[in-house]
Formats: sequence, C-alpha cells, structure tokens
Amino acid sequence: MHTLYLDRKNLAVKLEGGALALYENGERRGTVPLHLLEKVVVNGGVEMDSQVFGALSERRIALLFLSGRASRIKAMSFNPSHNDINRRLGQLRAYFDADSRLKMAQGLVLAKIHNQRQLLHEAMAARADLRRPLFAAVETLDAIVQKLASSQFEIEPLRGYEGSASAAYFSAYSTLFPPSLEFGKRIRRPPTDPVNACLSLGYTLLHFEAVSSCLATGLEPLLGFYHEPAYGRESLACDLIEPVRPRLDKVVWTLFRERELDQSHFTLDKGRCVLGKNGRRRFFARYEHFAVPVRRWLRLQGHKLAKTYLQTGWDKPL
Repeated sequence: MHTLYLDRKNLAVKLEGGALALYENGERRGTVPLHLLEKVVVNGGVEMDSQVFGALSERRIALLFLSGRASRIKAMSFNPSHNDINRRLGQLRAYFDADSRLKMAQGLVLAKIHNQRQLLHEAMAARADLRRPLFAAVETLDAIVQKLASSQFEIEPLRGYEGSASAAYFSAYSTLFPPSLEFGKRIRRPPTDPVNACLSLGYTLLHFEAVSSCLATGLEPLLGFYHEPAYGRESLACDLIEPVRPRLDKVVWTLFRERELDQSHFTLDKGRCVLGKNGRRRFFARYEHFAVPVRRWLRLQGHKLAKTYLQTGWDKPL
C-alpha cells in the first residue's frame, strides 16, 4: 500500500472505474488504482468531487488536507476499520488508573530519550568537529535516564524531565546545521527557518499517521496517557509519535547534509519560512521511504496498547 501526494496547482481528481484520474488544466495526466492506496495527502487547491470522497471512504483510504504553502493540517478524513467498542472502554478505564498511566508515560519518555541519544551518537561519528557540544548533550540525557530509571515520577515532573532532555537535545542538534540556515532552536508556529519548516511538516505528517493507526486499531485518538486531553487535540496520537520524532529529525538532517534541500528551496512569507514545491517533492519522497517502517511500528503499538487497555482494572470504578 502507498501514499499518494497531490501537490500541484490546477489539479483535478476524478473517479474513473477503480482508479483516481488526475487532470492538470483539463488535460489527463494519468491514473492511480485505488487498490494500491492507503492514504492520500492533498496540499493546496486540488479539486475533488463527491464521487472521489465516497470511493476513498468506501475503501478505507485516509485523506489529509494541508493548507498550501503553510503545510498545516486543514482537515483529516478516516473511515475506521476497527469497530470493537470494548477497546475504547478499556482505554477510558485505563486513563483513570494512575499507576497504569505513569508506567506507560515513563516508558514513552525513556524511548524518546533513547532515540535522541542514538541520533546524537550517530552525529558524533559523522561530525568529529562537533564532538564537544554533542557529547555534553548526551551526558545530560544519560543523567536524566538514570533518574527516570531509578524511580517513578508523577506525570508533571516526568514532563519536566522530558522537556529538559528535549532542550539539551535540540541545543546539540542545532549545531549540525550551517549558520546560514539560522536554526538556533525549535520554533513551531510559525517556523522561521528552513530546518523548522521541515520539522513542522514532518511532525504534521507523523501526527496524521498516528491518528490513522489509532483508528485502525480501535483506539480513541483524543484520549492519551501522557498528553492530557485538550479540545480538538488527538492526545494519543501525540503520545505515539514522541519516540518517533528523533527519527524524523534524522531525516531532516540528512536532507540538508546531503544537499537535497538548501536555502533556494525556501521563501519567507510574512515571517513564516515556506518550503517550495520542488522542495516539497524532495521532502515527500524522502519522508515516504522513512514512513514505511514507521507505519508498521505505529500499528503494532496500537495493537499492544489495545491489549493493555483490555487487561487493565475492569473491577475499578470510573
């Protein structure tokens, strides 16, 4: 199964038999069989009629709309493929089990820090000239891991340690990029430099993958165990992608290190750094290669969580 990226002006998508037909300025450019698709990502003003939406829904193909140049989520469409309500009931009960939540949250933070450490170690091997700042960050992460592994914390102190680890990690990670990119720290909204623009786009796509995996495994994306519930936020999806973020960070570093992306692929629009169409094409290609094992991992974690939730404290009242 594959993801279809639609990122072109004057593009219209129509349903023709069992395939999506792509038209640019009224001229037919090609077709994509529906049975090959798992997800469709639409960036910008692509036209679709109701028959296309119906066909995607019927075949359980997830659909993501991004807001053009800003590449932020405008809408997501899913047709859940798992209908066992007991999984969500178990998930709800587990949310009110403090011990269960803490155990899962602590494991999540440790997994994220492990992957951050791994990237920094790989960076030290590639950039001996940056060994000092990279090694200092690794030492900080090691100290945090020792504290987390030796005792159990409430959720809020755990978030504090995770925040401290991320601050040390990004301080070192930023040294991997040339000063001309002006990447000094993680800036989310709006991203003000090329690196942050790529990180934001990648995290957005990862979030979409995680929501899709939650629904496919019968879980409620809005109810997490580490991120607190918040209006309109898929907190469980936010939980699931935390350990994967450093893997995406490596993809971004590689894109710039191998010069697949450079400053010429970006423009500034009212203080927001925007990745251009040619750059997005390169980014999506590299992301898709990276995402194949990530999707399998997310689906596996969803099934593991569902099993955990079903075995958690059914005799405990809400």
